[in-house]
Amino acid sequence: AGIEEIVAPGEVDRFYINFCDPWPKAKHAKRRLTYHTFLDRYARLLKDGGEVHFKTDNEGLFMFSLEEFKECGWELKNVTYDLHSTDLPNVKTEYEEKFSKKGQPIFRLEAIKPKVQKEA
Repeated sequence: AGIEEIVAPGEVDRFYINFCDPWPKAKHAKRRLTYHTFLDRYARLLKDGGEVHFKTDNEGLFMFSLEEFKECGWELKNVTYDLHSTDLPNVKTEYEEKFSKKGQPIFRLEAIKPKVQKEA
């Protein structure tokens, strides 16, 4: 079942996307969970003012995601290229711990649902 069959439009306060597959090849961009078609789906399911919190260890995916969110009209806040050097609240995932111990920076952003969504 698709998420739209389980969750009503405007029912969700926040989505967390943590360390998803980066799909690094350009031809696979549409599979990335921050590709504009996914962002449009999240926007439909989020309440007004709802948010997506996104964390990744993949710089390429993060830069791609920043542009996708901006182009889709999402307001960005608490954007960081090195989460562990900030005072932002954070619950570390097991995956995050592993990459942090190797010295890998963790990229993070919060995106607020656009006021006006595209029609499906």
